[in-house]
Amino acid sequence: MRLTERFFGISKTITRSLFGKPATLMYPQRPRAYSAATRGKVENEIEKCIFCRLCEKNCPTDAIWVSKEKKEWQIDSLKCCTCRRCVEVCPVKCLLMHNVYFPSVTARPAGLYLVVQPAKPPKPSPGKAADQSKPNES
Repeated sequence: MRLTERFFGISKTITRSLFGKPATLMYPQRPRAYSAATRGKVENEIEKCIFCRLCEKNCPTDAIWVSKEKKEWQIDSLKCCTCRRCVEVCPVKCLLMHNVYFPSVTARPAGLYLVVQPAKPPKPSPGKAADQSKPNES
């Protein structure tokens, strides 16, 4: 009796596999569509960042490092547990969490993502701007 139960169980599985839909996606042809609630890659809009270090202090895995003096923000994707805590505590909402994962890496240093605030261009002085607007009279 036990052998017949196994036979019917296996035959049911084989029938489902032959005539049912595939259990996996055809990945390169059809990429996976993630839901909006999926947690993934953390990004920083560095122009908005005030470097308050709240994201660094609230990160449970110490994956975020912030330097106010150098205007740098760094995340270690290999330590990040995608808990979204850093995004929630940011007072200026410069941190975003996309529903795409960090790309895979083969070495630990490749998992570090450093974002540096770009240097602001110097403002032109009013005297030089006025001198350039006058045509040369020679």
